[in-house]
Amino acid sequence: MGHFIGAALCGDAIFADWAARANILCVATVEEISTFLNTEPVDWIFSVANPFLLPPDVFGRVRRGAFNYHDGPLPRYAGTHATSWALLAQESEYAITWHRIDDGVNAGELVVRRQVLIAPTDTALSLNLRCHEAAVEGFRELLTGLAKGKLTARPQALVDRSYFPRHRRPDAAGCLRWDRSAQELSAMTRALGFGPYHPNPLCLPKALVGDEVVTVRRLEVLSRRSGFPAGSLLEIHSSHWRVATGTQDVEVCFGSSDGQLLDARALASITVAYLSVV
Repeated sequence: MGHFIGAALCGDAIFADWAARANILCVATVEEISTFLNTEPVDWIFSVANPFLLPPDVFGRVRRGAFNYHDGPLPRYAGTHATSWALLAQESEYAITWHRIDDGVNAGELVVRRQVLIAPTDTALSLNLRCHEAAVEGFRELLTGLAKGKLTARPQALVDRSYFPRHRRPDAAGCLRWDRSAQELSAMTRALGFGPYHPNPLCLPKALVGDEVVTVRRLEVLSRRSGFPAGSLLEIHSSHWRVATGTQDVEVCFGSSDGQLLDARALASITVAYLSVV
């Protein structure tokens, strides 16, 4: 479309290497981008998966406007880790949004929305990846609208707003409560599944096994309901346990702190036939 990138603000080494190869100035702090804007005015700022909070003296100095990509369906799921909170809520429909940047957090006018369906097996990783794909398509739509002067902005219905601050954590710090439904336990495990490529920014799904806290690597909901009390250890296999919950039974695999799967039989030797209910 003939656009020119004046500078990029990023703390990621891989992106910084790409920017260097593309002869794009890459800075690592908000202060540096502010200094750049003192001498190099720009038309637009685009904030994409950006961990930096841009102050008004930065986005207010662009000539035409500033926009942010948010991985949630604003005004709902404003804040951080939106995809994980949506999975915890067992949402089936979702969306990403591009919005104007103003003084509030994720509160500016909406300009682009792309629907993203949530699959029953989605994890935080898989949903994040599909949201990023939708964001790319949404960015093309945003640029086209800006180039043609046909971008439609609409205010958010802030009465419907929900906000998740960075410090918020799931109930019981991610410890599974076996008296909950199997679907809730699955949602907790998947919502905290960020994969091996990125440090977990929220918390790990875990279970109390005896006096130990053990990371849960995978949880599968079974069709059968045994009828035993929630937390009963029903079967022990080398790779997993079968455990009773508030509804159907589940198969659970455990992992170590370095990401390796644990021997479920060996783990069973330190517990009893009834797991702790947080």
